[in-house]
Order: sequence, then C-alpha cells, then structure tokens
Amino acid sequence: MPGITRHRRHTRNHTWHADLVGRALFLKASPDPVEARAEHAGHARIRGFYPVPALRAALRAGPWTLTAYDRWPPPGHAGTLLLDLITRAGQEGCTTRLDACLTSLITHYREVIGNTARQARNRETITKLYSDRAAPGGRLDAYYSADKPLQVGDSTRALRPSQLSGMPVIVNGEEHAIDFASLITWCRERLAPEQPVWAAVLQGDPTDLNIGWSPSAGPVWFDYDTAGLNALPGEFACFLTYQRLHGAWLTPRCNPAAFRDHPGALAAASATPPAVRAAVTTRTLRIDYSHDPGPARRHVIRRYLNEVVLPVAGTLGISDPARWLRPYLAMRLLAVYNLTRLHPADTALSLALLAQTLDPGTPLETLLALTP
Repeated sequence: MPGITRHRRHTRNHTWHADLVGRALFLKASPDPVEARAEHAGHARIRGFYPVPALRAALRAGPWTLTAYDRWPPPGHAGTLLLDLITRAGQEGCTTRLDACLTSLITHYREVIGNTARQARNRETITKLYSDRAAPGGRLDAYYSADKPLQVGDSTRALRPSQLSGMPVIVNGEEHAIDFASLITWCRERLAPEQPVWAAVLQGDPTDLNIGWSPSAGPVWFDYDTAGLNALPGEFACFLTYQRLHGAWLTPRCNPAAFRDHPGALAAASATPPAVRAAVTTRTLRIDYSHDPGPARRHVIRRYLNEVVLPVAGTLGISDPARWLRPYLAMRLLAVYNLTRLHPADTALSLALLAQTLDPGTPLETLLALTP
C-alpha cells in the first residue's frame, strides 16, 4: 500500500521512507539549494566507484529540494549500519559480523584508492571539511577569533584561547603546548588552496552513520555532499577521530537526536563517560583524563589503521603517517565542535587530545587509544 512513514529531522533536513508505485524510496528534503546540488554532484562523482543507492528524482519547490533515493536495504533484505555492528560487537564481545563488514569495506577502499590516488592541490579537492573551515572567515574564525573563554573541566577559572600561548599544558603528566594563534596560522598554511596533497575519490565524511553493510551485497555509502576527490589524510583523520572521540562520546552527547533509531549506540556511549580532571593556574593548564572508546571501536580503529592508513601511506612514500595526519586531526578536534561551547569536561578532553596531537613525540597509537 502506498504510504510515507518514518519522518526524521537531521539539523535542517527532513527524511522519510516512502512506498510508492511498487518502489521503496528514501526521501530527503533540504532547505538549502547549494547543499542539495552538492549532494547530487557528489553522488554522481562516486557512483561509479562505490556502491550507493540509486538517485531516482530531484524536485525543486522554492528553496526546498526533495531528493528520492532507492531505500536501503530494500524490503525483505538484511542490512545494517556500521554503527549498529560496532554497538552489537561491544555488547556481545564478538566481532565476527563486524569483521566481515570491515573486511569488505577495507577491501573496497583499498581498491578505489589504488585506482584513483593522485597528487592534487587542495583547491582541486572537496574543501568543505578542512580548507574552507581553516580559511579566513571559516569555522576557526567563527569559533575562536573572538577569544571567548574556554570552560575547562572542574576548574572554576575560565581560560581564553589566547592565554594558552606560552602556557605549559600538562596532559596525564606529560608537558605539551597549544598556541592558538600559531595553530590557526599553521592550519591555514597546511590547508591553503595551492598546497599539494595526496587525494583520491572518497566519500569524504566516513562516519559509521554514513556506511552500511549487507552480508549479501557488501558495503554501501550514504551522504554525498563531500563526495568526490578528497584529501586522503582528511578522509583518514575523519574516520579515526570519529571512532576515537566523536562517535564514541561527543556526538551522542551533543546530538542524541541523530541516534533516535540507534538507542544501543546512545547507551554504549553513556556507559563509559570520560574521566577528566582539570586545573588552571596563572601559569599552567593541567588535565588528567582517561577515555576508552570501547573494545569494539578500538578494534575498528586498529584494523583501519593497520589495513588502510599505514599501507596506503607506505605506498605513497609517507615516512611519518602521524605528521601527515596531524593538521587534519587537529582540524577535527577544533572545527567540528566549538570548544568554547562544550561541557567543561568535554572541552578539557578535547584540549588534552589536541595538545597530544600537536606534539610530534606522541605516538599515533596513543592518540587513538590503542596503547594502555
């Protein structure tokens, strides 16, 4: 019977499931025509490289765009998101199905990267998540140019970003440094339009909400406004940071509505909140933290790092993968969430991870919670 069900809202966008004229569709209504065009263009750019649901129609009504995709999985077929496989593996302590998904996902990634990787300028890649945010007037300016105070952990003292310049940041007993002005300049230089970067055809925002898997058909990718030629270190940093911090804690905490259909993931994130203590003096910021993203996410991180990131870096002649990823990891920590607006403990945790990320002496495995 024809019908439209399962309305969901994702920021400003709305989605529905529709069963019309014998076809199962996923409908998405967007109020931003630029964003909608970017999604349609991204879908066209990667559909020859990645399994994606077919785009059946795109209709305009004033500022709104209604896009119709084939619904995944089709009625009567099994399929699940990577997010749900991670949640289930964490609950059951068994990674069999998760590993089947990861193996097919990694195999496909390696094949596409091997066939499409090339040197490019940043301006030739999809710039939304990195270069645009680092550029003057982008998110870094919007979040931090006013030098609004950072509320840090259990400290009663607020700390402005500018005050971190020259201040030792002691994280779990080790001294680091964060100079916001120099950091923003460095990000802009590394992500400037003419800077060279290794790039490949990629989805661009590989969160576990944007990747699905079917035992019969393998992986599938969703959400295409950043799809196309992307910086390889940006793709890798997005996936790793999401598994390490955002998916494991910050996104469920800050945007629980995105997990309305995945309550197990919310429960898993809430079950292991970070333990954070911070103390601010006129001379020092001290942060002690522990945060375990969970055994299933650590398993995902380890496989992705060892089977995608490190082999690809080696093939491209990247001798120091942590250095290669560092500006992109820093941008994921700075420019996804505004650190001046987070809960104080989450600000402290993000600053601690940022300080460790910026320090060349911090092993990549430590940043990714793969060491005790």
